[in-house]
Amino acid sequence: MNIAEDLQATGMWVPYVMALTSIILSSMAQILLKLLMRHQTLNVTLLSQPLFYGGFLAYGVSAIIWLKVLAKLPLVVAYPLVSLNFVFVALGAALFLHERVSWQMLIGFALIFSGIIVIAKG
Repeated sequence: MNIAEDLQATGMWVPYVMALTSIILSSMAQILLKLLMRHQTLNVTLLSQPLFYGGFLAYGVSAIIWLKVLAKLPLVVAYPLVSLNFVFVALGAALFLHERVSWQMLIGFALIFSGIIVIAKG
């Protein structure tokens, strides 16, 4: 039985889906807050902006899900997955903020994925 079959048979994939959900929500929070701060200054008027609440809601839900992940996965496995935030934020910034993603960044993303795979198999 290979790793994928073992994960599927035992339901061990659930914490990984939860981790991915938490990481995506955290990345979304970064994009929402960046959208908010593009045309704002740091002052009390932020409290009237829906993006402010959306960003912090995404962070809050992400943190709650992450606590569940920490209860299920060893920290040495779970925490390296957080590095996916770098990839998701950069891709979101390119898609929604029209920021440039260079070929060096793409190499970095590949290294992040490679590192996660090496750690997951260890």
